[in-house]
Amino acid sequence: MVGMDVWGQGAIFAFSGLEGKTDFQSQLVGVLLGDHPGVRFLASHPFELYVDTTGVSDLIWEIVASDVLAGKACVQNEWKRICFAFQSNAAVVGICPAGRLRLVFDSGKKDESVSLNTVEAEGDCRFCLSLEGTAKCSPQEIEEIIDQRTGFFDRFHQANMEQNVEKAYLHAVSVMKSQVYTPEGVFRHLWTTPDRYPHKKLWLWDSCLHSLGNYVISERLAMDTILSLFDAQRPDGMIPHLASPNEHSKITQPPLIAWSVEKIVRRTGNLDFAAQCYEGLSRYLQWDMDHRRTESGLFFWHINRDQAHNRCDESGMDNCSRFDDVEEMECIDFSCFMKREAEAMSYLAQALEKPADAEKWAEYAKTLSQSINERLWDESAHMYFDFELKTQTLRRFPSICSFLPLFAGVCSEGQKEALIASLNNPQTFKAPFSIPTISLSDPTFGTDMWCGPVWINYVYLIAEGLTRYGEQELADALIRDAVEEMARVYCNDGVFYEYYDSLRRVSSPRLLRKGAPVSPYICSKRITQTIRDYGWTATLFAAFVHEHPDLFAASCHP
Repeated sequence: MVGMDVWGQGAIFAFSGLEGKTDFQSQLVGVLLGDHPGVRFLASHPFELYVDTTGVSDLIWEIVASDVLAGKACVQNEWKRICFAFQSNAAVVGICPAGRLRLVFDSGKKDESVSLNTVEAEGDCRFCLSLEGTAKCSPQEIEEIIDQRTGFFDRFHQANMEQNVEKAYLHAVSVMKSQVYTPEGVFRHLWTTPDRYPHKKLWLWDSCLHSLGNYVISERLAMDTILSLFDAQRPDGMIPHLASPNEHSKITQPPLIAWSVEKIVRRTGNLDFAAQCYEGLSRYLQWDMDHRRTESGLFFWHINRDQAHNRCDESGMDNCSRFDDVEEMECIDFSCFMKREAEAMSYLAQALEKPADAEKWAEYAKTLSQSINERLWDESAHMYFDFELKTQTLRRFPSICSFLPLFAGVCSEGQKEALIASLNNPQTFKAPFSIPTISLSDPTFGTDMWCGPVWINYVYLIAEGLTRYGEQELADALIRDAVEEMARVYCNDGVFYEYYDSLRRVSSPRLLRKGAPVSPYICSKRITQTIRDYGWTATLFAAFVHEHPDLFAASCHP
């Protein structure tokens, strides 16, 4: 059986809402250390809990997961267990060689809210660390917790799958597990976050993409991931781009909710779920139409005019150079997302026996398709672009968004062929690792977030678009390349990354993130580094493998 045995510095270590109650404000969340077997906990006063390996001749990991670490160390020719496991949202228990457990605070002064109880016997140390008063746990309870946490992953092992892909798939499940919170504040359902550190909160389009992978864990989790978005919905219908149990932002994010609901309904046949979402979806899409639609009927993103490196976080593509030196534009991505949402709404209305609604949404999808092709297609460049409202001209800036008409089903056969030609052109979007976020030939192309690297969410959306147009061979090639690269990097580094170098020259930790990365790795400064164990990278990896098992069968790839 393939093991989850790859240690990764910076990998998330957190208690999952799938195992018990979480607390958004008071939680014990950490990242794996790089120089010791142990964890750096990101409390108000950060501290590290690790095992001293002085004199250890060998160290072997058997499972490295988001809520349990299990291995063994050779100490004076005798193998000793090392285990860390979450008991609760605020407590970690474990086992290590006697006399080697270390608790070190950044300040050098112990935080009195942290308690550590240890019991040593027969050369072993059993310990319990807690944020909730005196920490205690019996040896039997510790063993039961470790067995429970490790046993969670037994059903996710895959028969006849490439070994590296299976290792990464199991890690993807582990990351997805770490993203889950229990109901709290405005949230009446299980809800997810891109990562428990540093993002911590719920994000709109992230949740849509999380649902695709969360389906691998359970249908209920996939549905709750979407329903939690409606828990955060404002009275006027708007769904914010981020929310916590007690607050939310004032902007929105790419609308992919109806599409996500459609995918879940097609998989499960659960019309009760469709009915739960339908009214909230109608109100949210109407909010977009009332507040983000231009006179021509296309859609624009809110622009942060006073920010140089975060021009359009509403689009999800914060620092993409397509937004440099512009104000509002009729945007190809927003308009395509809305067209696909209208199409999904028509499907849901038909399933819910609302024929008038189904016809209305189908007609709206048709109208949007016509407007996109009339306003945003450039026949001379054979490409879709944004349209600047101030200058009333196309902004001829090729980006990954230019291919979303495939996803939305907007293209004619000729337009599809032109887009595929660009995808296959090594001067534009045929990178060593495809697909870069902007054209390889653009002067702003580089390694800073949305200015060149590969983001897995767009690979997924464009691959789905290619499948829609019958281009399965190209779609399969993109999917297989993405999965193999993520698996290769995971087996080297022990983590999934927020994004990857499209040229395969720079390791993800050295990619820019709105500026130069911090080096060496300092997790408290991680917002200036490519984020590790990032949400949709993990969930879409799992979705790719689950949806396309034949592409990764070991028997097909000796």
